[in-house]
Amino acid sequence: MSDNYHHGDLQNALLHAVGEIIEEKGVGAVSLREAARRAGVSHSAPAHHFGDKIGMLTAFARKGFEEFGQRMQAAADSADEVDAKFRAIGVEYIRFAVERRPYFEVMFRSEMHDSADPDFKCVSKDSFGVLMSVVESMSAEELNGADPMHAAMSAWALVHGLATLWLDGTLSQFTDEDLFTLVQGVFEADIKV
Repeated sequence: MSDNYHHGDLQNALLHAVGEIIEEKGVGAVSLREAARRAGVSHSAPAHHFGDKIGMLTAFARKGFEEFGQRMQAAADSADEVDAKFRAIGVEYIRFAVERRPYFEVMFRSEMHDSADPDFKCVSKDSFGVLMSVVESMSAEELNGADPMHAAMSAWALVHGLATLWLDGTLSQFTDEDLFTLVQGVFEADIKV
């Protein structure tokens, strides 16, 4: 059993167990019972904190979006020029998908969580807000006259598609670093969305 549970931190221990299950066996293997077993607590403990499996996966997705948003903001803050911020966000999106795959696999799959959960809606909106903020700071020339929301959605679709292709094994001819370089190149070529 996992040694992750410490008194007062049961919720995080259970969410850590969810990540382990997804990493080892896939999202389909997640259950309240298995999370409890790995956390070393009674089978009823997860239901007390999350209600049901969807509640537990919603909390897991929220935690993922919190980290995702922080990483996206740090990537944007690491660059001075708006086009460099744009590329940094794209690379960080892919990096998060590769490095934090269990979160990524739950965060964007609506059948895995309760998208109407107010806290979930807030953190997912905040992470998209990082991209929107950068796109809104672009000049009309950089946007090639596109509406900022359309440009942001285009960028999101591009990196999400690349991340999904990578995770599905379609881009297996690339190493992780090749993929990050590819994303930078795609964003340089597509900066005028």
